[in-house]
Amino acid sequence: MDLRGKKLLLLGGVQPTCQIIEEAHKMGVKVYVTDYLENSPAKKIADKSFMISTTDVDAVVELCKNEKIDGVFTGYTDSMLPYCQKICKKLNLPFWGDERNIDICIDKEKFKIACEKAGVPVVPWKKVNLKNYKEKIQDLSFPVVIKPVDSSGSRGVFKCYNKDEYEKFCEMAFEFSKKKELLIEKLMDMNSEISVYYMIYNGKTFLSEMGDRYVHAVNEESAPVGQGMTCPSRHLQEWQKQMESKIENFFVQNNMKNGFVFFQGFYENGNFYIHEVGYRLCGGFAYKYVEKFSGYNQIQEMIRFSLTGEMNISQLEKSNPLFYSNAFTLTLVLKAGKVKTIIGVEEISELSPIIEFCQLRFEGDSITTEGATTRVFAYILCDIKNRKDLTNLINEVKTKIKVLDEDGNNMLTEILYPEKVQLFYE
Repeated sequence: MDLRGKKLLLLGGVQPTCQIIEEAHKMGVKVYVTDYLENSPAKKIADKSFMISTTDVDAVVELCKNEKIDGVFTGYTDSMLPYCQKICKKLNLPFWGDERNIDICIDKEKFKIACEKAGVPVVPWKKVNLKNYKEKIQDLSFPVVIKPVDSSGSRGVFKCYNKDEYEKFCEMAFEFSKKKELLIEKLMDMNSEISVYYMIYNGKTFLSEMGDRYVHAVNEESAPVGQGMTCPSRHLQEWQKQMESKIENFFVQNNMKNGFVFFQGFYENGNFYIHEVGYRLCGGFAYKYVEKFSGYNQIQEMIRFSLTGEMNISQLEKSNPLFYSNAFTLTLVLKAGKVKTIIGVEEISELSPIIEFCQLRFEGDSITTEGATTRVFAYILCDIKNRKDLTNLINEVKTKIKVLDEDGNNMLTEILYPEKVQLFYE
């Protein structure tokens, strides 16, 4: 179907959503953006923008009627999903999820219960609230991770190694929870993280990508920050053997028939343990690897669905997580401060292994320590043929990329050591 001239309303205009606008423009789609911020990055490249809060459902519905909007879309934020679903329902426009399965994928407790019901193994956990968190300490085995049931982006997540610190970290985590409820999870090996990506259309499941994540603990208490990811995962075949039928059962039980879904978890001692889900696009631009190695664009298919209720099944059937080369993402993360000077981006972007330098933070931006994902400076997407390519690339980045604060101090956190990376194709 020719989508040229169709109008897509995007809820929220944060920097990553600029990618959605660029993909929509390639399809000839007009993109409108609304949120309550005057200078949202996406508004600068949208065809039209509005100062209407995305949480004001009735006002957004009226906007859509007045502008004759053909589809409503949101990208990378869990909190936007319920509003987008309600707006689409009122306008009788396509949306990939329903009220129940969106809630399951946002509320961490409901997600774990749904996983257990479907036979999907999860990281061992317990739930506490303001009334009982002190007495529940007797039921815990340390170390643990403390996280709000209803937060995302690693906000309010703390590692706790003993009973003496437990109450302090719980009180800090409660500040990030509207429900004032926390999950207490077993602290897993942070060097065993995996991410898995699916497309679903009319109930048919397509495993499109699986990667091994590399993270760095900035300090002992906070959630680690990402350093990179390699695809295919070294555990891909084991995932397909152990987990594919369980994940498909999860989709069926929760009426998840369409959309983009990603899972995060751990692989330890021959077993998988899931701890996060996203029923939305993921923020690491992984879709660009699927486009390069499998030949179709996942964001464009999601845009197509939002405008028509359909995807191109022949495109989705190209999904093959066993890429023919190593897809490698190098993640650059910033310390807190205000960015004054950035050096080396253009030079690094021209290196042959690089598919794209996806920059999210710019000169003049202020960085806080609230949440790991908000501190990402850039994702460097690469096609790595061998270990020599990997080592050379990382060393070039360490030498040439500079992000300095107002006092001339380096703002980049530790960059991934090439020796730490295990490639699928060595």
